[in-house]
Amino acid sequence: MNRTNRAKNLKEAYQVCNLDPLKGETIKLYYVDLSKVRNTKAIAQVDTILDFKKPEEFTTILFTGHRGCGKSTELRRIEERWQEKYFIVYLETDREIDIQDARYIDLYLVLIKQIEYEIRQRGIKFNDELLSNFEAWFKEITQETEETVEKSVSMSGTLDVNSSPFPIPFVAKLLVKLLAQIKGSDKRKTTIRQTLEQDISRLQADVNFLLDDGFKKIQHKFPQYQGFLVIFDNLDLVTPGVGDHLFFDYAAQLQALRCNIIYTVPISAIYSAKRINNFFDNSNIVPMINIYNLQRDEADLSYQEEALKAVAELIKVRVNIEDVFADEEDLLSLAKASGGHVRQLMQMMRTAIISADSKGSPKIDSEDVQIAIKRVQFDFERTIPDEHYIYLANVYLKKEINNNQIGQDMLFNTSALEYNGSDRWNYINPVVKYIEAFKKALENVRK
Repeated sequence: MNRTNRAKNLKEAYQVCNLDPLKGETIKLYYVDLSKVRNTKAIAQVDTILDFKKPEEFTTILFTGHRGCGKSTELRRIEERWQEKYFIVYLETDREIDIQDARYIDLYLVLIKQIEYEIRQRGIKFNDELLSNFEAWFKEITQETEETVEKSVSMSGTLDVNSSPFPIPFVAKLLVKLLAQIKGSDKRKTTIRQTLEQDISRLQADVNFLLDDGFKKIQHKFPQYQGFLVIFDNLDLVTPGVGDHLFFDYAAQLQALRCNIIYTVPISAIYSAKRINNFFDNSNIVPMINIYNLQRDEADLSYQEEALKAVAELIKVRVNIEDVFADEEDLLSLAKASGGHVRQLMQMMRTAIISADSKGSPKIDSEDVQIAIKRVQFDFERTIPDEHYIYLANVYLKKEINNNQIGQDMLFNTSALEYNGSDRWNYINPVVKYIEAFKKALENVRK
């Protein structure tokens, strides 16, 4: 379905308004440039860093924003733009590890596993001596053998024999086994991590030897490449506690590998009193689409028409509005209720579609829109802790968030949102103001 053939009925609209990040062909079909209404240069700054760095230098870039704000789509566009100059390894981290209990050791294992696989698919393998030393050390500290690994590893996916131009090395099989155990067994994950951390300097050194060797061979075969670029997407899904472990306690380890890395980071980490810029050089925030005119002394903000139209355009590139909406104003109501949050917009759109179809209507009307908004409201009512409402009332009135744990938690669960540009400010998620507990808290604050 291309832009001249947008969805013309509810079923087609439901299918194209999915929650998946855009990538590949869907970027060409549905991407909307929101840089002006986001009021941010975060994406352009990443491009500049990758362009300006020396080939022999390595950079670590933090990429953050609210969950569902469109980071993954922007990262896919970065991947697309730089694939001619960098050997890119794109990792959806939540598929590889337990995202709720991530540790830096896990990221090391995922990175080297995937790079070994990617270069092997291009007919390249690591130096035999380096690989043999790495494998011997791994066998010694994990007490694994060829036989124990062969018994437990299913030969599929990245270990598909038919897709490999030469035999799969032992270490590739072992890494698959270790990562599966880390993801699936609390007792085993603790043992593996503690074992590897006892000699972390050896692990770092061996991984870096392999990275240097692998890239030297890649560049010999593909001289256009300036280095490895590893993108760890979906790390922003980690809880604030796990984020502290990764991006503060072990920031040095995340920057110790000899390749270029983009880490997605929970936006709550940017608000930590530890100051993330004390640990990393480059942090880039993708804020909400700024649909408001900021007036700090006004509780209810007016809307920026250009920004609202941009949010609506996210639906218009997918859907023929005349065929799917009874009135275009209903689309603008969804745009306002989204707060400029892309995923929330798509969630409400799908709920409105289901509501319309379930009552036998061929089009979304205002009743369906209100049902969609209520659904998100109810979700927040179930998850916002009672003690948060007084803080949310203050965010609503003051347009700023407290730099404490509760403030970080509100950003994490998107009950409060960040906007920036010439000013950096916060506001509540629009659906929150309909919650009775919020209304009561607001009354108390205003007394």
